[in-house]
Amino acid sequence: MNRLLPPYVVPQERRPTRAALVPKIRPAVDQWRAGGYPGVTDTTRRLLQYWFQEDHRVRRGGKAQEFGYYFCQREAIETLIYLLEVRQLRSMYELVRNFPPDHPMPIDPAQDLFPRYVFKMATGSGKTKVMSLAVVWSYFNAVFEPNSPLPRTFLLIAPNVIVYERLKVDFEAGRIFNEDPIVPPEWKADWQMTVVLRDSPSRSATVGSLYLTNVQRLYDAPQDRSARNETPEMIAMLGPRVRESASITGEALRDLVLGHRELMVINDEGHHLHNEDLEWHKVIAGLHDSLQARGRPGLACQLDFTATPKHQNGALFREIVVDYPVAQAVEDGIVKRPILGELKGAVEYTGKKASVIYRDRLTAGVQKWREYWEKFQETQKKPVLFVMAEDTEAADDIAGWLEQQNPFAGHVLNIHTNRSGEINETKGNQSLIEYLRDAARKVDGDDNPYRAIVSVLMLREGWDVRNVVVIVPLRPYTAKAQILPEQTLGRGLRRITLPGSGVDERVIVIEHEAFKPFWKKELDEEGLEVEWQPVEAVHPDFKTVYVDKTKLQYDISVPLLSPALVTTTEGLENLSVSDLAVKTVSAPQLHLIKEDTFEYTGRDMLTLEVVDRDQIERSFPADSVGYVVAMCHLIEKECHLTGHFHRLAGLVKEYIETVLFGEKVDMENEEALVRLNKPDAKIAIFEAFVQTMRGLSVKSQIVQPTGEELHFSNTDGYEWSRPVYSGQKTIFNLVACDVQFETEFASFLDRASDVAAYVKNNMNAHFSIEYQSRDGGIRLYYPDFVVRMVSGEMWLLETKGVEDVEVAQKDARAAQWCKDATIATGISWDFEKVPYAVFQGSSASTIEELIAEIKLRNRS
Repeated sequence: MNRLLPPYVVPQERRPTRAALVPKIRPAVDQWRAGGYPGVTDTTRRLLQYWFQEDHRVRRGGKAQEFGYYFCQREAIETLIYLLEVRQLRSMYELVRNFPPDHPMPIDPAQDLFPRYVFKMATGSGKTKVMSLAVVWSYFNAVFEPNSPLPRTFLLIAPNVIVYERLKVDFEAGRIFNEDPIVPPEWKADWQMTVVLRDSPSRSATVGSLYLTNVQRLYDAPQDRSARNETPEMIAMLGPRVRESASITGEALRDLVLGHRELMVINDEGHHLHNEDLEWHKVIAGLHDSLQARGRPGLACQLDFTATPKHQNGALFREIVVDYPVAQAVEDGIVKRPILGELKGAVEYTGKKASVIYRDRLTAGVQKWREYWEKFQETQKKPVLFVMAEDTEAADDIAGWLEQQNPFAGHVLNIHTNRSGEINETKGNQSLIEYLRDAARKVDGDDNPYRAIVSVLMLREGWDVRNVVVIVPLRPYTAKAQILPEQTLGRGLRRITLPGSGVDERVIVIEHEAFKPFWKKELDEEGLEVEWQPVEAVHPDFKTVYVDKTKLQYDISVPLLSPALVTTTEGLENLSVSDLAVKTVSAPQLHLIKEDTFEYTGRDMLTLEVVDRDQIERSFPADSVGYVVAMCHLIEKECHLTGHFHRLAGLVKEYIETVLFGEKVDMENEEALVRLNKPDAKIAIFEAFVQTMRGLSVKSQIVQPTGEELHFSNTDGYEWSRPVYSGQKTIFNLVACDVQFETEFASFLDRASDVAAYVKNNMNAHFSIEYQSRDGGIRLYYPDFVVRMVSGEMWLLETKGVEDVEVAQKDARAAQWCKDATIATGISWDFEKVPYAVFQGSSASTIEELIAEIKLRNRS
């Protein structure tokens, strides 16, 4: 992950927005961010620092990789914090008064009862990540900050079963909180959150609770469809009401949630509920009223996340506070670039079968998919064709037709609703949910058996996968109930690879020219200039780079050496309190000991009826040993150390008693332990030790050969959208370059008579050298070119145009690696940096001449 790439960096400017409040909220948040987040609590400041100012590594698929939050995710949570915590704007009236829109906006006080914020975020931009950030921010403020109005209880609502299942994957057993770098390590012991699923509802016994359900589970069972104001279109979109056999009624589930003192409601795909007549809206308003009836403040806030926050007339929701449109997501490389494949002269044939009527569009979609299939053969990726059918009969017919087309036989997934409104699947005897969950996992996995998915329109949201490369939406030209173009695109926007991986991904939507004005009107409003191209001109826009088996004579091997830089604890043995950074907090105060209470609620286990409530004064556990143990484990984990508790424990205790409070204290005193459990005290201890120990924990060691080699001929094939060059003296079919300078240099290497072979290195080839960054951490550096000379000598050559802040560290480390490799292998290795200006002005025809010229320039 490159933090300098658009998805992660704070942008200089953003696309204009049509949302009424955003033009004034956005610059206010920008100024607040630039000023260092004034007005936030110590808890919030630590969270923002941990999330956005520290590097993180996570494990995905058994492998460690860098992790960073996109700027759009950062801006979303920052905006929430700014509006709710800093500015304390808790109504639409206050938002409009502080950020007046260009046109008058009347406010109905009867509907303006609690904070409602809408986050307009493109599909694939990571709305679920922002939800998890909001939960953690609210929870820790509620736990650590006295008198915080933020809740520790959350209700996360999905619009249908499909979205619920997607959210369940992330939130079940707290998975997203455990796998993402979201809870600071020094607060792990304080993170006590139970995720309660709709199918196993019970009151949690932890400090925090997150209830996850689809909205239908919150409805009252006796109501019929008309009483709930549910139209057939709503049922098709949201899914049918849960049957009476559900394990808990809507009233009981609501009462379970209301058993807590405070509540934040988070709605996924929240474009369904901004209508006061909808049952979903009524349920949320009812929760607010019920809380107030119990003598509580009501809902802390309602957060709605959606890519399409629009009313039926196309008007945007006025509560939008963040606008991250699909156009920006495309520009930032977070999602695929959409290409609309225009069919000219396509015919709707006369007939009863959809596979006959829409044969031209289906044939075009299959042809474009086959082009991706052929391109992906070298990299073993599994492209998917997605067909959106008009109804269940059409879906069945199209799936049958695809089964007869090469190579789709046995590889078509057909999912749709039956005439009673329930979701059906045509294969196997699995239950629906098991089938969908298993299918969704397989479609994006290495073992994906599906090459085509056919569905009715109910799958236009909530069920989107990464491997979709071609979408064929089918409906008659006279169709009035047109779905939003953003929803069609949403089925295939998610990238197959990570942003910044070197390939500009595309998704092709096969459309008829009759729909061009409709697409243009809708997407122009989003600022997305989608390319319209004749289908015959649309092709996969990337090159596949792979090892050319006919060029194995150009293979290059690199010795694998033991690390020159390692994490060490030698300095720890002589570490004293005087070596640690001085971090102080206010001294313990007696009145803080018993300021906290917690709630007790007794329930009848059979009826779930509340039979008792109480506020219990906290009896603080006086456990100084346990506190020191916990802090030592956190420090060890952050510094990647194990087995040093015996040394750390005494230092931590001494630091607390002599330095932390600016005066001597006794850890055994109850007031001291209460004070130590406040977030600022934990942060001070954690930072004092981690900052000092990181400086001591990296040391150089004598490099030893491992006896193993990295052969570039073992590199897996990969896609590449940046410049390429058809190299001669390289084992790859193409030289994958990042900039034009590298293609020019590769051409020079082909012409140089003293060069026998070369490779252009990148992350796909996996040759890296560890180095110590400016902040003291160990990071990886990927040299640009590895060159084997005719003489047998080896060179690492780094082409440089603009130099980043750590070039000096990388250059020094590469030079040392070459010295170590020479000693380890007996083969001469050397390093040189090739500046662009020198190369452009050089008349050298060999590497030897070029390097001599560079060295001469360096001396002068």
